[in-house]
Amino acid sequence: MLTAFPLLYSLWASFTNLRLTSPVWQYVGFAGYLQTLANGVFRHSLQVTIVFLFAAAAAEFVLGFALALSFKAMRRNHPLLRALLMLPVMATPVSVGLVWKLMLNDDFGIIPHVSEVMGFGRMQWLSDPNMAVFSIILMDIWQWTPFMFLILLAGLEGLPPDLFEAAEIDGAKRHHVFFGITLPLMARIVVVVLTFRVMFAIATFDSVFVLTKGGPALATDLVTLFIQREGLVNLNVASASAASFLVLILVFAAARAFFKKGFAHGY
Repeated sequence: MLTAFPLLYSLWASFTNLRLTSPVWQYVGFAGYLQTLANGVFRHSLQVTIVFLFAAAAAEFVLGFALALSFKAMRRNHPLLRALLMLPVMATPVSVGLVWKLMLNDDFGIIPHVSEVMGFGRMQWLSDPNMAVFSIILMDIWQWTPFMFLILLAGLEGLPPDLFEAAEIDGAKRHHVFFGITLPLMARIVVVVLTFRVMFAIATFDSVFVLTKGGPALATDLVTLFIQREGLVNLNVASASAASFLVLILVFAAARAFFKKGFAHGY
């Protein structure tokens, strides 16, 4: 009732022209999907989402891997520091959006103030379209880098130490060890963590809605915000359902291709 029925109802609605403002509806087949694909706002939202996903996931992976390597190299265990690093992940998306909205406020936010003190001028973080996109990416990096860090650290701690001891005896340099041993052994975990992070990130809604509501001028209008606006503001259930399943198909195809390519190369 809580999972199957809403999913099947949404699938059925995507093949109709159902609107909550009209009791009359009819079956239109794939015309709703074609109409959604032809919608310029939907295509724009999809482009913004792709930029957001790749930029955030790449930065989170690099920072998370760097943190994991640094913790792995420590001689002592630091459980308190690990717990502190996990705090952003534990915060609710709404509270994260509210905090970052205060910090990025053009009038009294601490981040615009710091950028001005450092000589970059009073940057319009939430008013300028380009800076607004960078702002939601920065917020996502802050919240989800610890997730990458935790999974990658668990993978690093599970690697066999014999190979690294042999490489040290042979006098291998650090970058040779990283690219020749660490990265190949971590490839499967990297594929899994990046795939799941992209799948989770594409569902980002709460924090961005609180921070920018998709503005300015739809610059941060993620596809989830488009779906919410179509379904709950415009009351166009058919369009919102069609957009949801189009995104689902794209995510499924990308995840399948990513897994197939990664594991086909022996990762």
